[in-house]
Amino acid sequence: MIENHDIANIFPMMDETDFNNLNKDIVENGFDKERPIILYEDKILDGRNRYKACIKNNIEPSFTQYPGENPVGYVLSTNLNRRHLNASQRACISVKALPLFEAEAKKRQLSNLKVGDKIPVTPLIEEREKGEITEQAGKLTNTSRSYVAEAKRLQDESPEDFDKVLHGEKNISEVVKERKIQERKQKIAEQVAVIEQENIQKPTGDFDVIMIDPPWKVNFNYSPDHYMGRTANPYPEMTIDEIKQIQLPAKDDCILWLWTTHSQLEQAWDIMRGWGFEYKALLVWDKESMGIGSWLRKQCEFCLMGVKGKPIWKGTDVRDIIREARTSHSTKPEAIYNLIDENCVGRKLDYFARKKREGWTTFGDEVNDST
Repeated sequence: MIENHDIANIFPMMDETDFNNLNKDIVENGFDKERPIILYEDKILDGRNRYKACIKNNIEPSFTQYPGENPVGYVLSTNLNRRHLNASQRACISVKALPLFEAEAKKRQLSNLKVGDKIPVTPLIEEREKGEITEQAGKLTNTSRSYVAEAKRLQDESPEDFDKVLHGEKNISEVVKERKIQERKQKIAEQVAVIEQENIQKPTGDFDVIMIDPPWKVNFNYSPDHYMGRTANPYPEMTIDEIKQIQLPAKDDCILWLWTTHSQLEQAWDIMRGWGFEYKALLVWDKESMGIGSWLRKQCEFCLMGVKGKPIWKGTDVRDIIREARTSHSTKPEAIYNLIDENCVGRKLDYFARKKREGWTTFGDEVNDST
């Protein structure tokens, strides 16, 4: 029995159906002497499936030695011309070919050393040449470097999925999407665990001003490849009933700033009244760029202003609109904090905050309590 060369194993063997068809053809028509098995370093470089069929049926094949200087390129070009492979499979094949290209390059470098020369202490394959090798593999498989890099990351992080992509059971985009969804679920699960363990220190005392951005439950799931799904909340969500049950640490005289969205406006007014606040005004945040939307593409977010008792309000010319470009998901504009700092007095609480802020008490699963 002659072993298969590692270079030949860049490509998977035929599946059972294709091999049975090949085996039947060789049994009925014999081995084609015009297409000998190609050997390299006394191992099979090309013709593994035909050799397997010959051994199975006690048929004597013919052999020839590979005459060229680029066995990896030969195997790639030969098999790619024979097979129908998608872009993901070609990228995986490029990844499998990379270390073999490097091994062949090292052999050539060592063969050029003269008698008495010392083997270089520095790596034989420099980064520049590795880049050229990656480029060569990508060109031979008609695959971009970025796609090859994605396949390499997949091979390192999930060999099982890499093998499925190589065999055409999945493509790279599907695997990347699944991984992002799983990472999102894991992040939310970790946040839930922290909350359940009560590691988040709730604010103590009562406050003169409260700004709250509840984690409204949206009606679509996270999907990294859909413009609507990409905006799904990256944190644990709360139902309307759960939001209503929040006990705000408000003084008898307090101003409330309640953030809401187009779809939750009606519920927000109801929640505000349930918390004991009287609605006074609607502040519009113009995010300066178009967002998502089923009917209208949304560019604004809303903050309801409500009062309880007779809180101090210094504003006389504060407009009902602020304009500031959006940043990270759910992060509120600096303008709202400046507005509140300039026109409200007393202790301020940022409920469901995204980061600490001087002069405010912040409460949320992504920040530690800070005053």
